[in-house]
Amino acid sequence: MRTIDLNADIAEGFPNDLELMNFVSSINICSGAYAGSPELTAEVFSIGREKGLRVGAHVGFPDFQSMGRRELSEGYPEEWIASVETQIRNAGSYSYIKPHGALYHWLANAPEDSKYLWDAIEEMEKPFMGMPNTGHEEQCRRRGLRMISEGFCERGYDSYGFLVPRGEPDAVIHDLNLICDQAVKLAERVDSICIHGDREDAAMVAYIVRERLTKEGYRITS
Repeated sequence: MRTIDLNADIAEGFPNDLELMNFVSSINICSGAYAGSPELTAEVFSIGREKGLRVGAHVGFPDFQSMGRRELSEGYPEEWIASVETQIRNAGSYSYIKPHGALYHWLANAPEDSKYLWDAIEEMEKPFMGMPNTGHEEQCRRRGLRMISEGFCERGYDSYGFLVPRGEPDAVIHDLNLICDQAVKLAERVDSICIHGDREDAAMVAYIVRERLTKEGYRITS
């Protein structure tokens, strides 16, 4: 039987966390730097472990204003970089590391500029969850890191296979049937499929995607 992992971004302060954990096999727990809080991070970590889920550290720029999604053309402040390094080095009890928001794209598109953080990730010797055919894959291969390749069932992709930037038309998919169709296509190419926990319908998306993939012959497991 074919297998696929379903992961969800949680502990960001939205009300879907507990229900989402019933349908996914991995959870990316917000560090508390860009959303949520350290207390929520610790609480969700404990619950996730009790449920037997694979638990990843979701690290990001300390920018509550944009929830870590603001991309700066002039470069990122040194204190932001230092914060991310601290988050990475605090990930010792987690199973893998996944970057969030603008950091996700920076590590993918500018691996040389972000070398300092890639060095920190390498030193942790943990699997890295990221996007295939980008700087994520290149750096993991170069550094000998196991990569968990990830796709997004409810985000739009452009003709080159990259995510449509948030704020642009078709960046987010709302139709549940289209989300399921994209999940099935992604399952053939990636190790894990992400569901964003900040969607109002996040739990419903996780449920129907799991049901559809199961009907297609996939076993949901990390």
